[in-house]
Amino acid sequence: MNFELTSEQQMLRDTVRNFSEKELKPVVEKHAAAKQAIPKETIQGLLKKSIPLGILGNVTPEKDGGAGLDYLTWGLMYEQIERAIAAVIMISSGVTHSISEWGTPEQKKRYLPGLLNADLIGCTGITEPNVGSNPAMIQTRAVRKGDEYVLNGNKIFITNATIADVAIVVASTDPSKGAKGLTRFIVDKSISPFQTRPIETLGGMGTLGELVFEDCRVPAENRLGNEGDGLRVTLKGFQAARCFVALGAIHLAQAAINASIKYAQERSQFGKPIGSFQLIQEMIADMIAETEAARLLAYRGLSLVDMGIRCTTETSIAKFYATEAAVRVTSKAVQIHGAYGLTTEYPVERLFREARMLTIPDGTTQIQKLIVGRDVLGLSAFAS
Repeated sequence: MNFELTSEQQMLRDTVRNFSEKELKPVVEKHAAAKQAIPKETIQGLLKKSIPLGILGNVTPEKDGGAGLDYLTWGLMYEQIERAIAAVIMISSGVTHSISEWGTPEQKKRYLPGLLNADLIGCTGITEPNVGSNPAMIQTRAVRKGDEYVLNGNKIFITNATIADVAIVVASTDPSKGAKGLTRFIVDKSISPFQTRPIETLGGMGTLGELVFEDCRVPAENRLGNEGDGLRVTLKGFQAARCFVALGAIHLAQAAINASIKYAQERSQFGKPIGSFQLIQEMIADMIAETEAARLLAYRGLSLVDMGIRCTTETSIAKFYATEAAVRVTSKAVQIHGAYGLTTEYPVERLFREARMLTIPDGTTQIQKLIVGRDVLGLSAFAS
């Protein structure tokens, strides 16, 4: 196995890191201190600044206007981005990728330019109030009426819900077929209005919310793919998504390590820096080891995605290990900072809150472990 990055990968990673430190971090920290969500227009301005770096185009093919990156290279870049902005990019660019891969020429022409230049922001509606880890049981209905589908239902805990212009929504077009009756739709808010409701969370500052569809009329031409393909295509996208959630957790863990090293070098007790204490050094060593292990698991997962290999086990391991590791690492960072770690004067309390959130989305830790158990044992713990 070759663990060396190419010179281009190193350059892209370092360039995005510098961009994030200079342009994104001050904005994120400003709004975090004020306990305010970052306004949509501010987010769009930051995304537009990132366009020359290929951040928005990432893995979308060049023929569709994207950067044409492989998943691993994009993952190296994604890891460097401040999480509050990275989450927006991950979800919105996921909409871009889906339309690029499954959309008609007309759909691509209508939506890709706006998504790629940040004039449009996308979200994906899968989770529902009564349906979380079992998307096959989705209850949102889409009924064909002439040249339209009429959508009714709710989607909840949707990243970008509060700022999205376009949503890819999974709905049932034939409940009698169960999972095989699910279909995806491009719901354009400008022509198919839907309601949104923000959801306050532990991490704060996010775009999380609820989508409400009440007799929402979607042109039949906005169906994405064939009727009944919704679940299969959605599950395929989970493999890469798990790795990107893992990388978001790794970003937080690395930030906690950096803050802890700085604090341990500067803070003195008993006449010497606390970094010279053996137990402080042990905690930092453990933090680094866990973060490096998580990073390698995420990179392996993305490498397998690039090779087109089915990798549910590997990506589930990456997701649950990295997010749980980030909770442990950021918790140790709070401990190293002592009482100051509990205050908003230092970043570690925010990093801990944000890390704790990431064990839930895109499949909880427990769901990921059940996926691994099913794959290796050949026995499913899920209801048949």
